[in-house]
Amino acid sequence: MEPTVQLEVFSDIVCPWCYIGKRHMEAALADFPHADSVEVTYRSFQLDPTTPKDATGTTTEYLAAKYGVSEDKARQMNERVTAVAADAGLDYRLEDAHPANTFDSHRLLHFAATQGKQAELKERLMAAYFMEGALLGDAEALVALAGEVGLDTDAARAVLTGEDYAEAVQEDLSLARAFGVSGVPF
Repeated sequence: MEPTVQLEVFSDIVCPWCYIGKRHMEAALADFPHADSVEVTYRSFQLDPTTPKDATGTTTEYLAAKYGVSEDKARQMNERVTAVAADAGLDYRLEDAHPANTFDSHRLLHFAATQGKQAELKERLMAAYFMEGALLGDAEALVALAGEVGLDTDAARAVLTGEDYAEAVQEDLSLARAFGVSGVPF
């Protein structure tokens, strides 16, 4: 059956509220009697495009610097979102998460969409980041995660070593700006 409802979600892999929102959306769709007529597409959005690929430090340090708060306040922010995530069935381990530039992750998600694996890769990337401390700025870590969802690792590596899908990510980012998206999920 062809989908009759196209649901487009702007989100970032490192956005804790996006993963929580994803879980809530999935729960709502599980209760929706016409869920088989809904197609979900994930659109690229970067919370902080200035984050370097090889970012170091912890999310606590990153949040403290970004928002100009103490590390204790940043830790409290993480504890709050971790509690909300737990209510959604997610076991965040933000003390293990590392800041990451997500542009390449989004390029890989566009590639995964061409292979019918976007939803699977989105889930895997978010779980790896929030619960396993994966380094999403590392190309080989991304290739391994792509392989885990059944994507060809050589093809994934080729995407990441070239410029494939960079234009598609930029188009999503431009579309988000045109819609006035300033936060995600949207």
